[in-house]
Amino acid sequence: MNSRIRNTPTAADLAHLVLGGLIKLWLLCCYRVTVRTVAPLPLGPVLYASNHRAFLDPPMVAIWGRMPVCYFARADLWNMPLVGRVLDIFSGIPVDRANPGASSMKGAIERMKAGKQVLVFPEGTRTRDGRLGRLKDGPALFARRAGVPIVPVYVWRTEHCWPRHRALPNPFGSRLEVRFGRPLVPPADLKPRDQDRWIMLRLEAWMRLQEQDLRPA
Repeated sequence: MNSRIRNTPTAADLAHLVLGGLIKLWLLCCYRVTVRTVAPLPLGPVLYASNHRAFLDPPMVAIWGRMPVCYFARADLWNMPLVGRVLDIFSGIPVDRANPGASSMKGAIERMKAGKQVLVFPEGTRTRDGRLGRLKDGPALFARRAGVPIVPVYVWRTEHCWPRHRALPNPFGSRLEVRFGRPLVPPADLKPRDQDRWIMLRLEAWMRLQEQDLRPA
């Protein structure tokens, strides 16, 4: 067993169990979510890399595993007492808008080295047309420096649950789906930047394959 995996339940574990369980119940009952995995979700440090369609995406990805997942969030959200408390419980990663790259990379790597799981959206922002956008190569760098695999994720139709123009999600709606791919680990004999390219090419190819499979003809 990985020595970095914690055996003592924490506040994040309890919040993941209770809050995540309530969200899971809502999505299963009101949106009939389909969850597809090709392998058991990891129990240990890992980087989830997902496409981004709506505000719902972070919990939509995180609730199906057995470990709590750390999210990125704007640094100013910590000024909101309730939101800031929740972000602290889940070891949220503050992103400094003046220097977003350095702040997010340091926070992500620190948490994965401490045995936590992290979620990142390589597109950087929510899609406006439902199609996968251009992927930034940060996730491969984060995972390589932390020494963890990347698990590709694809979420489908979450923008129908929480559209851009709504402050809160719709309580009911049409079917949603989330897919988890196999962990990506580059060949060890490649140079560091070639490892990053190996990861990103396969991550994007996998995501586009899921999009093609799910998009109506």
